[in-house]
Amino acid sequence: MSVLAMTRLRGVESKLFRPSESRFAAAAAVAALWLFVLAAIAEARPLRVAVYDAAPYASATPDGSFGGASVELWRRVAEDLGATYQFTLFPKMEELLHGVEEGRFDAAIGAITITPDRAERVEFSYPAHRSGVAAALRKSRGSSAAIASFGLVAYELGPLFGLMIGLLCIAGIAMWLVERLERDASRTDSAVRTLRDGLYWAVVTMTTVGYGDKTPKTHLGRFVATLWMLSSVALVSLLSASLVSRLTAEQLGATARFGQSDLWGKRIAAAAASSGAEWLEHHRIAHKDYPNLQDALEALAAGREDVIVNSVGVLRYLVTTRFSKSLRVAEPLLAPAYMAVALPTNSALKGPIDRALMRITESPEWRQAEEGYFAR
Repeated sequence: MSVLAMTRLRGVESKLFRPSESRFAAAAAVAALWLFVLAAIAEARPLRVAVYDAAPYASATPDGSFGGASVELWRRVAEDLGATYQFTLFPKMEELLHGVEEGRFDAAIGAITITPDRAERVEFSYPAHRSGVAAALRKSRGSSAAIASFGLVAYELGPLFGLMIGLLCIAGIAMWLVERLERDASRTDSAVRTLRDGLYWAVVTMTTVGYGDKTPKTHLGRFVATLWMLSSVALVSLLSASLVSRLTAEQLGATARFGQSDLWGKRIAAAAASSGAEWLEHHRIAHKDYPNLQDALEALAAGREDVIVNSVGVLRYLVTTRFSKSLRVAEPLLAPAYMAVALPTNSALKGPIDRALMRITESPEWRQAEEGYFAR
């Protein structure tokens, strides 16, 4: 074989093997990248983790220890990665997000709901907890609430009350007109002689008291009395049935489904920078911001607000533990959502954390452990 032919053959072989060599080089680069990531995770400097203070997801005790569903989940993730970490507690969401956004923290955990506004500032991991936006309302209980409900129902039944009073007056006047000409002196005391007697007789007959101190003496009067007895029984039955059904509907309404349309015309509030506040702003619903959820719920319990909107987990936990006698969380959710670990943009930790979260959150053992935090 000539030198020229051998040179051409080597050129062909070089072209044939270049694609496989490039794929090998790419795979080697990816492997090197992950080795670098894992090495960075395992280095001496612990990961700086911001913790949003919102039970039952995360909170700190007076002795400085941390607990909660998100804290427990992070510990399992860190163990899976073989990483060390250091917690820093934040009472306000905005300060926490700002720290992650600036890169002062490697991750942030707690009741951090994934929202469009937050996704523009930080990166989120694979979902860590199921969540959603819910509304808290006041409970309608006690004598004052019962009186208010009765007054409202009575107002709604005003036309029926008016009809009853009108017919009562007609019956009383008719009895007086028929009986006033009766002149039998021996029955003067029980006879219907005046308009006042006629109205009194109509009230006594309608309420089925039946004192018998005023009674009709003429045949025509007794006919009027019979008509009024039958009519009054029907009217009283109708009024009683209407009152009971309306009051029952009011009571059932206190636990009925609550949706976005029910927010109309109500005084609405939320904790500043919370997922509830962002949801309200996204839907352009006017509301008032409070420094934290505790203050917002206190305003609701005091009657200064009508509805508080917030992420359901924290909302239900606070209502159950601190406001169970005066507040309730409405069903269903106003909007479903997820919570996740917040990370700086383009964080090298996202891939390892995502895979760890997938493995941990899919296990039945973790789901049972997570439910235990919300059942307390």
